[in-house]
Amino acid sequence: MSKTLILSDIHYSNRGSNVRCVEQLRPLWDGFDALVFNGDTAELHSTNLKERSRIAIEKIKQCTKEDGVELALLCGNHDPTISELQHLWFHDNKTLVFHGHAPIRGLAPWSWRYKHIVKNINDYIEKAGDGFHEQLAAAREASITAATGGFNQHRPNLFHMLMLSAPASFQVLRCWWKYPSDIATWVSRYAPSAKYVITGHTHHAGVWQRGAITILNTGCYGFPSHPRAVVLDGDSIAIHKVRKRNNRYCLGGVCESWNAL
Repeated sequence: MSKTLILSDIHYSNRGSNVRCVEQLRPLWDGFDALVFNGDTAELHSTNLKERSRIAIEKIKQCTKEDGVELALLCGNHDPTISELQHLWFHDNKTLVFHGHAPIRGLAPWSWRYKHIVKNINDYIEKAGDGFHEQLAAAREASITAATGGFNQHRPNLFHMLMLSAPASFQVLRCWWKYPSDIATWVSRYAPSAKYVITGHTHHAGVWQRGAITILNTGCYGFPSHPRAVVLDGDSIAIHKVRKRNNRYCLGGVCESWNAL
């Protein structure tokens, strides 16, 4: 029976990440059959950090291969080209794993790119259709456009950027407050079989119940949150604390658990 570990929002090579090398995370997947990095594993969207991020991803692939762990790298908005994989289903399509940025209007409403991303996504969906796969593809395409400088002609000047800092903080808090409901609304429309939804993206760890849908967010490895890990073991789902000991991460106690079937 396969045992799967799910992590997200490592943000390798970002100075705000507390993870400086892959070896720090390696104890986490000891004893697991499969490992899922659920988006924003590395800063592939950054021109300055792309090469360091690429090297880190290759190191992840090397380590997991050595450890006999099956690896899946899902796209996030910071690493939209890390693979072609945008989601995974478990438990007969009852458990959905995806980064969680697609249900948020504009992906990152705290960003100056917000309204341009909204237009980009709307244009994509108008042409491609409005279904589950199209929603995810639109989010990925908008993230790639942002990463490759497609919105740079709209970039505000320094003074305007400073003026946007306070509204951006408000938008982050608003997103945290709305996130569980936004995920549940999106899932009800585009992935109605899902009863458990495992996400990252907002850097705000937590577990929420919205109707029949349980939403799990694994936080991040840096400010302002603390990391969590999800373990899928047969029919069971558990969200664990992640501890740091001797500068290496390991699984801590179970916060909550469920039987998916």
